[in-house]
Amino acid sequence: MKKLRLKIKNLKVRYKIILIYFVIGFLPLVVIGFLFLNQINNLIVKQEKKNNQNSLHQAVTSMDNTIKIYNNLSDYMAFNETIANVLSSDYTSKYELYNQISLLIDPTLNSVQYFHTDIVQLTIYARDDIVEHNTTLAPLYIIEEQPWYQKAIMTTTPSWYVDMENKKAINVRKMPALDRKGLDAVLYIEINYDRMFDAFKISTSDNYAVFILDEDRQIIYENQTYEEKYASSKIDRDNLDFYTDSNDYYVVSDRSSETNWTIYYLRPAGLITSELKPINLFLLLVVFLSIVGASIALLSTSNFLVGRLEKLLGNIKSIEDGDLEAYVKSDANDEIGDLINGFTTMVERIKFLIEEVYESNIKQKNYEMRALQQQINPHFLYNTLSMINFMALESGRDDISKITLALSDFYRTSLNRGNNICSIKDEIKNMNGYLDIQMVMHDYDFDLDIEIEDDILESESVNLILQPIVENAILHGIDLLEDRKGIIKIYATKNDNIIYIMIEDNGVGMDNETIERMLSENSKGYGIRNVNERIKLMYGEDYGIYIESVIGQGTVVTVKLPDKKFKN
Repeated sequence: MKKLRLKIKNLKVRYKIILIYFVIGFLPLVVIGFLFLNQINNLIVKQEKKNNQNSLHQAVTSMDNTIKIYNNLSDYMAFNETIANVLSSDYTSKYELYNQISLLIDPTLNSVQYFHTDIVQLTIYARDDIVEHNTTLAPLYIIEEQPWYQKAIMTTTPSWYVDMENKKAINVRKMPALDRKGLDAVLYIEINYDRMFDAFKISTSDNYAVFILDEDRQIIYENQTYEEKYASSKIDRDNLDFYTDSNDYYVVSDRSSETNWTIYYLRPAGLITSELKPINLFLLLVVFLSIVGASIALLSTSNFLVGRLEKLLGNIKSIEDGDLEAYVKSDANDEIGDLINGFTTMVERIKFLIEEVYESNIKQKNYEMRALQQQINPHFLYNTLSMINFMALESGRDDISKITLALSDFYRTSLNRGNNICSIKDEIKNMNGYLDIQMVMHDYDFDLDIEIEDDILESESVNLILQPIVENAILHGIDLLEDRKGIIKIYATKNDNIIYIMIEDNGVGMDNETIERMLSENSKGYGIRNVNERIKLMYGEDYGIYIESVIGQGTVVTVKLPDKKFKN
């Protein structure tokens, strides 16, 4: 296994790509294709059985509805008291009996046959002294030899007798209304055999067989319409249960809820196989075309990727030999194109750096000289301010001394020895120095309210971020007031490792368009936008300045900083 891994590791990239395609492409494609083919076949067979079951169930339901209609009709006549009274009464003459039959029984039986055209014969077999009257009345003794007679005379509920050879479907029963009067009578209703089982001429396919078995497992109806070419063997009518587990036919069965008959519906398995052939051929064609397409894609990908890498490798070897010329270029924007173009840029940059190293040394000396000058200039400024402060104290001008010290603090904290980071304590000190100067310049015509929590004074801040905000509050808020005295509130707090410094004024305020312009790149103003950009550059996009303002009421500028301890 270790040798195999090493051998694969040392293969050229082209062959690795081919191997990867084969392992994760071709093999799964073939396996999945055949699994999918098998699954499709199983689903089609399953759906076929489901469709067969649904078709059969609909046919059985339709037959049961028909049977129920005639069972209800049988109940209507078997319990009819008018018929029972006519047939159980004593008459002085046969004419009187005939007259009652014509007046009371004939209209009832004729109307039933009129509305139910599927009835072939409707007859009541009753007392032996009755003369046979059309097909509606007959003496009981003439049916005693019929095969269904004993079945009929023993039950007062509808009972069905079907003779498949003679195509007879008969509903017979003993009449309860006459039975209560101590007389035997049988109600006979014969239904059109073909119409009775018309629902089993299933129209979804011509290739099927239907068998209906009564309670004694005798076939009372069958309909076979399948073509023999689809069946590997003929159906054994006496052993229908055998085909439930057979591969020759797909079999479903159902049971009549009205008669307890069993119905079998069979379709030849060869029919489904012939229907599956086009689907199987199509799926195999799809798998084959997918393999061909994948092979073409493999060759194209291999040539496209590896060919460019091979050129790049040749260029790298040339550079290793000292030739600093990049002759491989690419107009593609993919990763390999970016790699080639990046390599070209790197080579050109190396050449540039080699050529410019002398000029860089000269520039470095100039930068060192400028740094020295920046160190000298602040000292000269601080010494000059100290001298002015001393002269003011000597002359008794405390106001000049105060403003000189404020100016000295302001510049000292602003310059911050050239550092961009300071403590919030020093930033507050810088802001206070600026405010002291502004208070003197404005003759103390606005009030200050400063509240800073002590536990954030030693936290870190970007240098010189509060003075521009305070300056903006004075110039564009407080100085424009005419109806009230200006107030500037500065307060700071900490919450969830985030420091919030708020500068609030009760000036004239501004609209949303002005706020957006102040923070946008197109703003002509430098201070607020510069502060916001410096904070985001130092700490990320989650931090910076947020402005809320209401025209005529004032403005609140919130500075959001991370809580980081300042390190000198």
